[in-house]
Amino acid sequence: MLLTDFLALIGVFAAAVAVPGPDVVQIIRFSVKSRAAGVACATGIMAGYAIWIAASLLGLSALMQAAPQLLAVLQLVGGAYLIYMGVGAVRSGFKAWGSGTSTMPADAKGESHAASQAFRVGMATNLSNPKSVLFFGAVFAQFVKPEMGWEWFAIILLSLVLIGFIMSAGFALLVDVFAGFLDRYGYLVDIITGTIFVVLAMWMIRDGVIGLGAFVN
Repeated sequence: MLLTDFLALIGVFAAAVAVPGPDVVQIIRFSVKSRAAGVACATGIMAGYAIWIAASLLGLSALMQAAPQLLAVLQLVGGAYLIYMGVGAVRSGFKAWGSGTSTMPADAKGESHAASQAFRVGMATNLSNPKSVLFFGAVFAQFVKPEMGWEWFAIILLSLVLIGFIMSAGFALLVDVFAGFLDRYGYLVDIITGTIFVVLAMWMIRDGVIGLGAFVN
């Protein structure tokens, strides 16, 4: 792999991480609850990215190009999960709004639980993220070739995970600047982000249905 190709891959990946999507929305949602939860969510998202990167290096990207119906199936599964998360977030927001309770954890034990949950949700969000599916199913395949040695595989995996974590965690910490406002209106964050998840899910499911329909026809 040429150095120019490696730098181009880093640039494309960094742009993919920075583009607003379910990952960024989820980081905002958990960062409202606490800084630790936001960073934990970012860490979970990068764990998801690590799985995607490793799978792509092992041949997932080539498989998706050879069998486009696989991408359609992933879009349907990912869309269903985003609907589940979106509905849950909206319900949580309306519940907090109706009770007038704060979205912030009450104690250290609560923060620990929130961070653990944030990590799991962050990873699940990334694994079902249409941006991840499309990026690693198409763009990533342009840079990763079967003839590349394991040294380059390791360098790519470690470099992208590190860069992605720095960007995602940095964004989580940046949200803390608006902590006062978000603490008062955290329920709105849940409602808005939940709605965004549902809209994205419908878009994913539509594309998945179209993709499978084209394959069947």
